[in-house]
Amino acid sequence: MTRRGVRAALALVLFLPRPLRAVDPSPAPAASVASRVPSPSAPPRTSPDLFAFHGADRWSAFPELAARDRAGGHGELTLAWLALPAEEGGAAEPPAKTAEEERTRRSDRQKGRISDRPAEPTRPAEPGKTAPEATPPGAPRGQDAILDEDIDLDEHFEPLRNRWYIAPPAYEINEPTSPLNPYTQNVLKGDYPIIGEDIFLQLTATERLIVETRNVPTGTGISASGPGEDDRFFGDGEQFQVFNYAILEADLFKGQQAFKPVDWRLKATAVYNNNLLWVQEPGVVNIDVDEGEKRFTDDLALQQAFAEVHLLDLSDRYDFISVEAGIIGFRSDFRSFIFEDSNLGVRLFGNADANKWQYNLVAFDRLEKDTNSELNTFDDRDQYVVIANVYRQDFPFLGYTTSGSVHYNQDDDSVHFNDNGFLQRPKPAGLAQPHEVESVYLGWAGDGHIGRVNVTHAFYQVFGEEENNEFAGRDVDINAQLAAAEVSYDIDWLRPRLFGLYLSGDDDTRDDTARGFDGIFEFPAFAGGEASFFNRQEIRLGGVGFTQRLSPYVDLSSSKLEGQSNYVNPGLILIGAALDAELAPKWKANIGGSYLRLADTDTLEIFLESEDIPQELGWELFLATQYRPLLNNNIIVNVGVSPFFPGPAFRKVFETGSVQYSVFAEFTLTW
Repeated sequence: MTRRGVRAALALVLFLPRPLRAVDPSPAPAASVASRVPSPSAPPRTSPDLFAFHGADRWSAFPELAARDRAGGHGELTLAWLALPAEEGGAAEPPAKTAEEERTRRSDRQKGRISDRPAEPTRPAEPGKTAPEATPPGAPRGQDAILDEDIDLDEHFEPLRNRWYIAPPAYEINEPTSPLNPYTQNVLKGDYPIIGEDIFLQLTATERLIVETRNVPTGTGISASGPGEDDRFFGDGEQFQVFNYAILEADLFKGQQAFKPVDWRLKATAVYNNNLLWVQEPGVVNIDVDEGEKRFTDDLALQQAFAEVHLLDLSDRYDFISVEAGIIGFRSDFRSFIFEDSNLGVRLFGNADANKWQYNLVAFDRLEKDTNSELNTFDDRDQYVVIANVYRQDFPFLGYTTSGSVHYNQDDDSVHFNDNGFLQRPKPAGLAQPHEVESVYLGWAGDGHIGRVNVTHAFYQVFGEEENNEFAGRDVDINAQLAAAEVSYDIDWLRPRLFGLYLSGDDDTRDDTARGFDGIFEFPAFAGGEASFFNRQEIRLGGVGFTQRLSPYVDLSSSKLEGQSNYVNPGLILIGAALDAELAPKWKANIGGSYLRLADTDTLEIFLESEDIPQELGWELFLATQYRPLLNNNIIVNVGVSPFFPGPAFRKVFETGSVQYSVFAEFTLTW
């Protein structure tokens, strides 16, 4: 029988009940170790010493039970010894150890789990007598024995200058380290300090390729493609686009950030982009129709470059306050309904009450964006954004986080043309005069679960003033609202969800109140997200955007990237359902649909000089899937398709009832 089998059998018969009896409080007489070692010439017998052969005494593997047994306060617990035949002519020998057992035993010995002290066999007590102590009174027992002064620690331990260079045992599953392999110990991935004992460098390289084809309403511009077609306002909407991003990120920091905030950090992210756009109509890729229907550009930008400093700790649980300044990335709420950007600014942040509270105070002096790459430039935008928010975990329910926020946006008056020659500020519609926009958002949002129901919600109220609004033709006071909610329920590997979004619209364009909701620089991860046609595609209408790229807001702004927020707009009502599925550890998918309608149509009727525009925009389907072949984020493949079926409002505004669509594939490689 193997040692494992012996121990299993021993566990089954370890405790046998015996009547309580008085225990002599006096210590048992000491016996010499030599008198208890079996003689090599002893006759064959059953060996009660088999278990003791591997330990200092019979309780060495059960120290807490030993105390109870020796104290005698709870009656006597008797060990039922296993009677296993010993070899003829001597005591029982332990089974031969395998190579793996030997390695494990050596490792345990080095870590102080077992002692090298020779085993001390014991004998069962004679009837009516107390069993003798396995070791003399006062002698160290069990694990305490390894601290005995007669053990030479230098023989068992080797000093190292720090814990980072402790080499693991040479198990067969280990692979040799390589700078190209991020999953072996690598100084470039922050596994070892690069300077001293606590300064680390983490490099990340990412290649992201996005290929997209779509059919969206596309204006013919000032020049039609053939005779007899001058009366067409919309032409061929087939488009093809490719984005390629090469990203290199360097993160140098001091401190062990897995356990506490870093003492300081220097971080920079450089991005190279090249992109191709191919359309079927002139005057789309550039205001100069001689540029044709294709455009290829590239750009190199600094998307992050900041320093972070840890200011102080507020408690012994690493509640802290830190500050960072430079080109920093920030998302103001759970789903980016109002603001998400990487731009020039400063942020004060920290937590409190054992991380139950988190808070941010951030101010941006925003830089202009490149028109085609959508990356930062070094030109000043003349726009200032200040955001304060606070998060409270497990309030008012366990597993639910609630958040409150204040956003302030001041966008000064300016004139700006984008890189392709189109006017962005002010927007080319109505009373096109440079003007200032000043707005304040008050928001409450939540994300988490209540019991088994997952909940996400947000509500925002925006106030402010806008000078010389292009559609109203006058100064206006801003008073608009956003409400969003999503509920879902997990059923094994499936998650059905329901969602709704309301953006208030302006019902009287010419009055002095702007009631249409718009964000500052939003990227809503909501409903169908990037898989949704209506959320993903920019739809142009007469020099302004009916919607902006990666935003479903019907805001009639000239551009989310380079234009100003516009609060005189139709608004939107969106409701829908989706099903998310974990098809396999490597494979996810979701499918769903949305119904869309305008909250109000007065602004569109004034802008297009058209009457009785319906509210129903139409409905869409979306299907997306994600595949991770290595079961990690080093290789990610996303594919999505979304058809949009125009309703009465879309057909009247864009003069088409054809199905619009979006198909994309995205490949991400990360080292």
